Amino acid sequence: MRGGVLKLLLPLFLLIFAAQADAQQPGGATAATVAVPGSLQDIVRKPLVLRGTLGGDKIQLSLRPKVDEDGLEGQYFVFGQGSQILLAGEVDQNDLVMEESHNGKDVSGQWEGSFKNGVLSGTWSTLDGSVTKPFSLKAGAQ
Repeated sequence: MRGGVLKLLLPLFLLIFAAQADAQQPGGATAATVAVPGSLQDIVRKPLVLRGTLGGDKIQLSLRPKVDEDGLEGQYFVFGQGSQILLAGEVDQNDLVMEESHNGKDVSGQWEGSFKNGVLSGTWSTLDGSVTKPFSLKAGAQ
């Protein structure tokens, strides 16, 4: 029986090994090849989780397309703090503009950034612009 199992598994192992070797070859295309979207606008057509920094704080930011209207919505939180801050905004190709709200009514801050080489970065500011902080976020980053 053991020999029969090995005869069944050997072709599977060979197939996996060949696929991995082909993927490592220059120009070797397999089903594992991932197409990189052309712009942030392409990426945010589906829900997206980004991690990175806002000033000196580590944050996680979640975005998704708004239902039945143009634009984005989501929230973010600072690691180690419990509250989530709501977000709403728009993307134009690789440029992002969002407003944030602690209570869902009043705007408490603004985000302006751009997407380049897999990184969304820019400046967060208070509504009056008196305080600014840089941000840098990547999808799935730790």
